[in-house]
Amino acid sequence: MDHLVGITVLPEYFQAEGVDQVLANCVEKACANAITTSPYVMEVADAVSGQREPPLDAGAGAVRLLDRPLWGKHELFVRTSPAFEPNMELYAGLSYLPPPADELTSKLSHHLHEAIAHASMEGLQIYMQVQAAIPPGYRVQFGGPRAEDLPLLPDQQPVGDRVAINGSLASREILEYHCALIVDLCNQYPELTGIRVDWPEYPPYRLDSVFLDFSPHVRRFADDRTNLEFQQILESVGDFYDRLHGKGDRLLTDDVLRAIVDGPAPWSVLQGLFNDYGIADWLRLKSKLVTNFIATMRESLDNYGHQDKVLVPHAFPPPFNVMSGLDYAQVASLADHIPVKLYTMHWAMIARFYLDQISRCNPHLGESLLVDAVFKLLDISDSPPPPRIEDVRYPGPHDRHFESRNSQLHKLTNAQRAAGSTPIAALVHGYGPVMDMIKRFQIGMEGTDNRVWINRYGYLSDDKLSKIGETVRVLARGDQ
Repeated sequence: MDHLVGITVLPEYFQAEGVDQVLANCVEKACANAITTSPYVMEVADAVSGQREPPLDAGAGAVRLLDRPLWGKHELFVRTSPAFEPNMELYAGLSYLPPPADELTSKLSHHLHEAIAHASMEGLQIYMQVQAAIPPGYRVQFGGPRAEDLPLLPDQQPVGDRVAINGSLASREILEYHCALIVDLCNQYPELTGIRVDWPEYPPYRLDSVFLDFSPHVRRFADDRTNLEFQQILESVGDFYDRLHGKGDRLLTDDVLRAIVDGPAPWSVLQGLFNDYGIADWLRLKSKLVTNFIATMRESLDNYGHQDKVLVPHAFPPPFNVMSGLDYAQVASLADHIPVKLYTMHWAMIARFYLDQISRCNPHLGESLLVDAVFKLLDISDSPPPPRIEDVRYPGPHDRHFESRNSQLHKLTNAQRAAGSTPIAALVHGYGPVMDMIKRFQIGMEGTDNRVWINRYGYLSDDKLSKIGETVRVLARGDQ
């Protein structure tokens, strides 16, 4: 795989700035050779009828603002409609159905067709991004599963206030809908290089989200597709969850945290606990769910004549992927390449979510020691973390992210080692100060043999775009 510089351009910017201007910015300024978009059209709404853009990330991301104004605003409320007329024959008999095309579709869908046609003429790779397990799958803030398809904790309760509102990956109705959707998109937009799938795993943003999924769908999957004892796993992990939350004998003590912080292999400190509570079987079950989800999508593309369309599943980086269920080694043969999410502003958010929950349920733990241990386990910073939980926060638009060059390179190296011959790409977020973001882009290029996706165009000011292009041109000169 040659070098890759891709930018996720959500379709509202084709509407707001014009197709030719957006593509010129991506190709001429940033030297991009690939773009990703999504199959919807958008209009401005209000707080009652719409969703905030950019996303709130369960409230933690309220500080986020767009770099590129959208219809003159850096934050706004929006609503969407599909950018195409769905082929309802593909969805026949399914519980989930795509929203019908409407007046907004008729009025605005030409922007997306023009963008894909022009990008194809430019010789760009063109991908369509969908949300895994969030019907209708067009955009992260819109849609969601029915109550009966929610992923559940061991006590059979759903997780409240999730960042990712994915359904259960074991729900046949959800999986069949998303298989129909990606086939429909490849039929609708034949110029596509392939499909990118966001969150085809259990995103571990909150601590409770780590403890998914114990829904009836997963029980059936385990019984039918594995030799794992679901009830035993449920009871063991449920007991682990309770004890982690201060019920019964203490699992976490300052001595345990100190061993994590001072030792060379932090996760090995927890290995004894994992053995006692059957954690390995639980993680094995999660990875089977994720692999089955991605494999079934690949099979659907092949069965409907789209063997030439590549499938690109996004992935949380090590060690987050162990908790999310995405096993790079298992998924590698199904993917053209695997973008590894290096969303460093989310790492601070995740750490804060975990710290708040663990400290609330374990008030006996030393605060600074707990912060050190969580940062060490997640490998999210090269420098010492702040001593107080309240200082671990989602960075604002002008705040530098935690220094994490070594952490990012380590995560990319581990992902590539697991993926074998399937290329790893860095998925870098455009959010943050200019030079901080450019540094993260350069780290991504260095750690992946020059394969980087950037999420997303709305966070790329003209200055960022130009500096991305400068970096690419310098690398190109060095190859000559």
